[in-house]
Amino acid sequence: MKKSIQKLLLFIFVPAIFIGCSGEGTDNAQLEADISPVIPKINSTVIAIRVTDNQPVKKGDTLIVLDTATFKIAVEQAEIALLQASKNVTLAGNNQTSANVNVSNVTASSYAVSANLASSNAAIESAKARLTVAEKNMERYAQLLAQKSATQQQFDQVKADQADAVAKLQAAIGQRNALLKQIDASKLQIANTRTQVSNTGENISLAQLGVKEAQVKLNAAKLQLSYCTIVAPSDGIVSKKNVQIGQVVAIGEPLMAVANNKKVWVIANFKETQLKNMRVGQEVEIEVDAYSDTTFTGKIESIAQATGAKFSFLPADNATGNFVKVTQRVPVKIVMPAHSSKNYPLRTGMSVYAKVETK
Repeated sequence: MKKSIQKLLLFIFVPAIFIGCSGEGTDNAQLEADISPVIPKINSTVIAIRVTDNQPVKKGDTLIVLDTATFKIAVEQAEIALLQASKNVTLAGNNQTSANVNVSNVTASSYAVSANLASSNAAIESAKARLTVAEKNMERYAQLLAQKSATQQQFDQVKADQADAVAKLQAAIGQRNALLKQIDASKLQIANTRTQVSNTGENISLAQLGVKEAQVKLNAAKLQLSYCTIVAPSDGIVSKKNVQIGQVVAIGEPLMAVANNKKVWVIANFKETQLKNMRVGQEVEIEVDAYSDTTFTGKIESIAQATGAKFSFLPADNATGNFVKVTQRVPVKIVMPAHSSKNYPLRTGMSVYAKVETK
């Protein structure tokens, strides 16, 4: 009986002492943690589920496997396109080599024609000299024929020589004119072949861009294929599993969540009248409703800039004329040391009592 009375007195006075200590407390608080959604990035069919509800997982563990058939085909098509683009680069390079050879050949031909032009000019000068001699001979024999000092046969021979010299001069001039036309044609051909070389260079650049584009498409196809394996975004516990084998999932559809079970914190909603002496870094005593036999510690990390009411879906408008003053509450984030106790597992959403040591 005596022991029962002692326990009753402890039950009454210990909380009274706790409450009587300097500080501000509230039971409008709960545990929070990061909850990472597991959502697909592609549309496909679920062919395997590797986890169950409330199963611990590590970051990168396989959670769900989606059908890969369509995406493997896309990868193969992209690989073929990349191979074709690479072949186009090789072909464009061969065309450029051929065009360069043509430029060399045409240039060499032009040089040869220019050399022949010099020989043709020399031939013209020689024909002019022979023509001058023939004309002088014909004038001299004409005088001798008039003086009866030369025969008609000799004069006719000299006249024929002069006509032959005229013909040879005209032939030499004609040959030179033909060579000039060949030179003009060679210059035009050189310009055309150089244009072809320039075009083949552009074709190579375009072919190389085609390779880059094909590589990007291949990378995108492989990325889509990788999305067929959905992995855990973080360490934690699988929660709210909502997927079955054979289900056709869509992009952005929530399939499950992974709740962090190592790093938790407290969001305590203190009354605005309690914030006067609160500061970042102050110690906080935390009692979790689920574990009345132990107390946790933490520190204030930050104090919200707005009250909870300001973040509500329909915040109150005090200008409507129906104002009723209500003490507002401000969220305060309290961080706790990394926790991994098997005896006192902390779960997101648990109710707690938080008391800040303000003095």
